[in-house]
Amino acid sequence: MEKHTDIQPEMAARHGLASAAEELCRVAGRLASLYGPKDDILGRDLSNFKNEAVIFLGEIPGWFPLAALPANDDPAERERLRGARHDARNRLNHLFGILQLIRLGKPPVTLLHLSSDAVRRLEACLTAIITMTPGQDLEPDVPTPAAAIAMLPPGSAGHLLIADDDAENRSILGRLLEPLGFRLAFAENGVEAIRQMAMQDFDAVLLDIQMPEMDGFEVLSRLRESGQLRNTPVIVVTGLQEEQDAVRCIENGAEDFLSRPIRPALLMARLSASLEKKRLREKVFEQHFTRELARELARNPDPMKMQARQAEVSVMFCDIRGFSAVSERLGPTQTVDWLSGVMGEFSSIVIDHGGVLVDYTGDELLAMWGAPNEQPNHAELACRAALEILHCLPALNGIWLPRVGAETEVGIGINSGEALVGNVGTHRKFKYGPLGTAVNLASRVQGATKFLKTSLLITGETAEKVRDIFPTRRLCQVLVQNIRTPVHLHELEVPGIFADWNRLSTHYEAALALFEKGDLAGARRDLATFLDEAPDDGPGKRLLNRIDEALRPDAPIFEAIWTLPGK
Repeated sequence: MEKHTDIQPEMAARHGLASAAEELCRVAGRLASLYGPKDDILGRDLSNFKNEAVIFLGEIPGWFPLAALPANDDPAERERLRGARHDARNRLNHLFGILQLIRLGKPPVTLLHLSSDAVRRLEACLTAIITMTPGQDLEPDVPTPAAAIAMLPPGSAGHLLIADDDAENRSILGRLLEPLGFRLAFAENGVEAIRQMAMQDFDAVLLDIQMPEMDGFEVLSRLRESGQLRNTPVIVVTGLQEEQDAVRCIENGAEDFLSRPIRPALLMARLSASLEKKRLREKVFEQHFTRELARELARNPDPMKMQARQAEVSVMFCDIRGFSAVSERLGPTQTVDWLSGVMGEFSSIVIDHGGVLVDYTGDELLAMWGAPNEQPNHAELACRAALEILHCLPALNGIWLPRVGAETEVGIGINSGEALVGNVGTHRKFKYGPLGTAVNLASRVQGATKFLKTSLLITGETAEKVRDIFPTRRLCQVLVQNIRTPVHLHELEVPGIFADWNRLSTHYEAALALFEKGDLAGARRDLATFLDEAPDDGPGKRLLNRIDEALRPDAPIFEAIWTLPGK
């Protein structure tokens, strides 16, 4: 007798479900009859909604027969009811989805009002199912279609994989998400989902649980083992509703769990939150890498790319000249504005040319090419970025000269060579960059621009890699602080320096060759001819000064290799 009392609410709910489904069929029939055209999208949706409602009503006796006892302790009966509830909610999901699409299509006012009545009938059906199969229903009431769209922030759409064996569910999700800018791929079972995720990157996955060949639980386990769940959020969308199912999914790495029928606004909110978390991870990488590489590393942070390793790279240091004098005159607030504006432009140029923005050190920028992805033309890219920085200075001065009171000038040094590259930050702050002599040399070369009175210097190693791409001239051979091996310094052609770069560069290099042989008189004669045509050339004047010092009677023993007086 006690048991009979326990099942009365469930039996009443069974009758309530049938009644609600009958009313739903009546409303669906009216919706279909009130719209004349049958061959456009709205007409087909209304007809589909009517047919799905009839199917739903016809399947209720099979799902929840009057003889079934929901409170029965028989495990087989509980499992049968679990499957019945899943199928019933899945069918309701079809109906909710079609109705949302109808309402999103802005139907005539009469149909819109009647569709609100259909929503209430669907809610009555869902309530009856929940009452018959007690458990925690994880979803709130159905929101308006307008709210579903409003939930998705601009620019947050991405590439999604929808894994569901039900074609109607896939179609409904596709029609909801594609107009919002999502690119979609579909999988009909778990095996296909795993295969697609191995072949391409997705921003998020919408995953059903009950699928053939491999269910959603197994998919989550496989993705967790492979490490993909760390970087690709998976939102479970299923007809299951028990708390234990949700717990199992979350424990296996799912980002979220939604029970059908799908509420578009709730789905968009959960999807948007997941994509925003992913976007925040990308922003960490975007501080250093191109947008494309940042997205790749956020999705697949390959340990082989991040861990310290030897790589051939090109390193660039770019220093703002006269920074101390300007900052003293401007004060801290305006100095920060100026520095931010200038460095922001330089940083964009580095990123646009495929470089890694390693660090800022006061008024100096450090960038690198050649890692984490291999770039065979790393030296060329570094040189192109340096030339672009020099090219942008007139425009920057047009903005900042009236406020700063002085022109913004830079010194740039580039070196190519082997370096240890990887995460050179700490466990608290990520910083990807290079370490080693190649980096130190690039810094010293940047410092040498001050002594040679030029804006851009590259080492012989870099010059050799770009000799067929950019015109250069060899300026001198130097010893820099803390590096024992002499370094050849070259200058890239910067448009506008010489009227005839090739001819004048040849004259300069001829004078340099005589100087290095010890023919000081011949070097001075040729250099004087060169300076007649290029009187403001910094390297030329520096070489003339070195020649004159070597010709003095009290000069020390002649050394063709110049030891730079500082950094």
